[in-house]
Amino acid sequence: MRTHKVITMCLLCIYIVITFPARALEFATPLQQGGLVYGRTQPTDTLIYEDTPLSLTRTGQFVFGIPQDAADITLTLNGAEQTFDVRPIQWREEKVDGLPPEKVVLSPADERRVARDNRLLRQARASSTRDLFPAQLARPVANARISGHFGSRRILNGVRMSGHSGTDYALPAGTPVAAPANGIVVLTHPDMFYSGKTIVIDHGFGVFSSYSHLQDISVHKGQAIKHGDIVGTIGMTGRATGPHLHFTLLWNNVRVDPESVFTPTP
Repeated sequence: MRTHKVITMCLLCIYIVITFPARALEFATPLQQGGLVYGRTQPTDTLIYEDTPLSLTRTGQFVFGIPQDAADITLTLNGAEQTFDVRPIQWREEKVDGLPPEKVVLSPADERRVARDNRLLRQARASSTRDLFPAQLARPVANARISGHFGSRRILNGVRMSGHSGTDYALPAGTPVAAPANGIVVLTHPDMFYSGKTIVIDHGFGVFSSYSHLQDISVHKGQAIKHGDIVGTIGMTGRATGPHLHFTLLWNNVRVDPESVFTPTP
C-alpha cells in the first residue's frame, strides 16, 4: 500500500509525515537508496522495519538504513503494515588499476583470512548501545578530496566488483582522523587483509562507523570517545594504492552513504 506524504516545517528541519491508521511517522531524511533514515513517532509505539523491530528513544526517535539497491521498504507501525517506494540513486562507475593481482583475485589462504576478518567485523557489530543516539554526524576529516564514492561499481584491475562500501577521503599520510560523533570503540585491528589497520565505533541504536587503511590507531577497544576526538591517522595499509581514509557508515549490517548524512538534505 502506497501512502500520501505531507511536508511540514519545524524549527530545525523539514519533516516528511507518513500517515498510518490512527498514527503518523515523521521522517527528517528522505527514503532513498543508501540512505540513513532518521525519524520519530510516539515512544510507546511498536515499529518494525522489514523484519527488524526498531528501538525508540524516550522521545520516540529512531534510525534505520536502506540498502544501496532497495526498490522499496516495508514498515509496520502498531501492527499496520505499509510498503513505500525508495528514491533511486544513479551510482557512479569507477576504475582502479595498479592493484597487486593477489589483492583482486584471492588465493584460498587469503579467502580464509578475509572470512576471519569479516567474522570479527560482524561480531563487533552484533549489538549496539542504547545509551547513545547518533543525532548528528560530522565528516571525520576536513578539506579532503573524495577519491572513491559510496555505491560506485568498481572495476579493479579490470575485474568488476560490487558497489563501493564507503567513501574514500584522500589526504596525506599522518593526517588526523576524528570521531564523527560520540561513541564506543568496539574493534581495533592491526592488519586486516583489505582494510589494514582498522577501527569500528558504535554510535548507538545500530549505527557504526568504520575506518580503514590507517597508519596509526590511537584508541583501544572499549574506549568511550567524544565527537571530534582523534582516533588515528590516515595511511595506506591493507589494499590501498595511496594514502586515504576509507570511511564506512553502517546501520547494523546495512552500509549507507556517509555523504548523504553529512550533507544537509534540502
